[in-house]
Amino acid sequence: MKPTARTYLSLSAFYAADPRRRASRERDVGLWWRSARGPTYRAAWVRDTGELYLFQHALTGAGSGSVHLVSGRFDATDLDVLLEGWRDMCGREASLEWLLDAVTQRERAAQPAESHPAARAPRRPTGSGPERTRRPGSSAGPPPRRSRTAA
Repeated sequence: MKPTARTYLSLSAFYAADPRRRASRERDVGLWWRSARGPTYRAAWVRDTGELYLFQHALTGAGSGSVHLVSGRFDATDLDVLLEGWRDMCGREASLEWLLDAVTQRERAAQPAESHPAARAPRRPTGSGPERTRRPGSSAGPPPRRSRTAA
């Protein structure tokens, strides 16, 4: 099972996709989960939907950042059991991977042992359209300009 079910480009898009999210109470489950890949995340549980989401902190300003919806639905008791000791883990290097392993634990228990891949941090969402930027070292870019020659 993939640890994340869906990615939204913003917190606003996440709330807009299901009206129950906006009206629901939320429970913070750590503000600084650190990925082994570098980004940091806030984790929160939405009571009315049973969803656990990761808000990736962005460098561009307050309120910006992507939202990764964790696979599965949880109740408060599920989270208490699955995430026992999370306060000691949150903030440590690769703590995000610990969190993802913990919440996918119940699904893995029903699978054969050889099919338990380690959980990985979500990939950063890619942009689309003109806002997309090239990564350093990327060979992708606009096609070369053709020179005009007189006939």
